[in-house]
Amino acid sequence: MNKVSFFTLPIIGSLVYFLLSCFFSMYFAFLQYNYEAFWDAFQLLDFDTSIYFYQNKFVDTLWVFSVLSLVLHYANVHIVNKINVILLIFMMMIFSIIAAFIQQTIIVYYYEIPIFPIIIIVISSVIFCALLYSLLIYYLTNFFEKYFIKSKQSFAITATNSSTIHFILFSTFIGFILIKGYELITNAFDLMLSGFQESLYIGAILLGLFLSKSCFKQPFNKIQSEKLIKSISVSAMMIFICDILYFTFTYKMPIRYSINANVLIHAGRSLLLLVLLIMLICLIINKVTKHYFLKQK
Repeated sequence: MNKVSFFTLPIIGSLVYFLLSCFFSMYFAFLQYNYEAFWDAFQLLDFDTSIYFYQNKFVDTLWVFSVLSLVLHYANVHIVNKINVILLIFMMMIFSIIAAFIQQTIIVYYYEIPIFPIIIIVISSVIFCALLYSLLIYYLTNFFEKYFIKSKQSFAITATNSSTIHFILFSTFIGFILIKGYELITNAFDLMLSGFQESLYIGAILLGLFLSKSCFKQPFNKIQSEKLIKSISVSAMMIFICDILYFTFTYKMPIRYSINANVLIHAGRSLLLLVLLIMLICLIINKVTKHYFLKQK
């Protein structure tokens, strides 16, 4: 009997994309240098740079996983067998190759020869890639759909699996948007923040998601796409406003006191604002998900 699963195929497809995305990034970097220069640069990479590289690829993979999960669900492709896995791997190889060339084109024609301010280029490229990747996954799935082995009946969204499915979809979508948005906001403020501060931000997101898990207990018999879109949009906008206010008060509003007092007050204010930001992120995610997924109508 064939195994039927909502997330198994998307996980396999996302893993293929993650591995190939890392490979192609290194491959294009290799093409830009000669052999000796590439290995010299590679050996000089520090731990923080390596972590940032893999973190960036992982965050992109969250979006691919989320979109792939929805597209495969609406195409009724849930059977995990040899044929479907091979077809999916082949499909994601094609997707990864196209995505890699898109990223390289953006780097060459926009970043190396900037026509617009760099922040506009960064924001537009992130939005463009997210939308284009979604369309690519949709059309590739449509093309391969006739070759996939499907179950005769649609995948059943029940009281047992509804909570987990909606929670995972919300978490991966909002995780991608909030982390990418955080990077864009720091670029807009022209800041080079420490990995520790970014880790606290990601930790706040994870804590907020953990605390909001109980808000997905209400059962549904189908994917609540409208609720997902609204809850993700509202949460992201409110948290981005908090991020902007935090960076504004922390880095763009210096305090005019004596040197010692200034350092002490600035450090205290920064710590207080950081704690407040973490609390607001947790509160916003919890309240918004409760409103859309736990509210009885």
